[in-house]
Amino acid sequence: MKRIALCLALAVAVHAVAGETVPRVKPDELARIQAAIPKQARVKPKKPRKMLVLSYQSHNGGRFAGEAALDLMAKQTGAFELTFCLDKDKLAEVVVPENLAKYDAVCVNNSTGGRVKAVNGKTITENIHDYVAAGGGLVGIHSATDNAIGEVFGGFFSGHPWSGKVFIRVDDPDHALTKVFAGEGFEVSDEIYQFTKIYTREKLRILLTLDMEKVKKPGKREDNDNAVSWVRTIGKGRVFYGSLGHNPKIFEMPKIMQFYLDGIQFALGDLEADTTPSGPLPAAK
Repeated sequence: MKRIALCLALAVAVHAVAGETVPRVKPDELARIQAAIPKQARVKPKKPRKMLVLSYQSHNGGRFAGEAALDLMAKQTGAFELTFCLDKDKLAEVVVPENLAKYDAVCVNNSTGGRVKAVNGKTITENIHDYVAAGGGLVGIHSATDNAIGEVFGGFFSGHPWSGKVFIRVDDPDHALTKVFAGEGFEVSDEIYQFTKIYTREKLRILLTLDMEKVKKPGKREDNDNAVSWVRTIGKGRVFYGSLGHNPKIFEMPKIMQFYLDGIQFALGDLEADTTPSGPLPAAK
């Protein structure tokens, strides 16, 4: 009963903190998201886990659906408990070392920004970096890289030339986090990011990529390497990022929800996964 009460309180908090008077997703959408969420976690948590979710601006459709999906994952699987920060004005007080230390991971859900100065004098990006390097976990959904925190994730958003139906390739079919796809690519309808500047396979383990053989529009990268998801380590910490999630329908796709849950469990420290960098692309044939 205690856990059920906590989850119900969380569900209310998701709406109350933002000053909403109605649910941020409609009942029929919530039902579809719930149907897509795994009923149990792939691995049992090594200990009770807590994750802080920063979900405070932009991409309202995907952001609200992401909040609901995360909340339902916590309820249905028991793999973690959530605390939401939905107010940008609260970031300066929330994203500080003494508070971050309470959590096993931080999730940036469909929110931009990142240059906010925290009350300890550092930016929230600097505080998150230090937290991860010391052993914390970091999860990013879609526009989490469309801000300064992209430095910690390992890639900065640099436009989204592709929007609509695209084909996603499983770049690393033998990886622990891509098992749900069984090596098979899949079609989605979403806004697909491209990454330039600091993005490199020399530092990231790439899991999913845009299948450039099935899209007509080229991006900025001469190597046509447009990642969709990856993992990395920073110091003692673990990072998982997935760019899918601008379209709320993404959170109604069971395989993607299993993939995101697995990524979260990796970031929390419960699911072991290889973070060895993918290395350079093989030479074109």
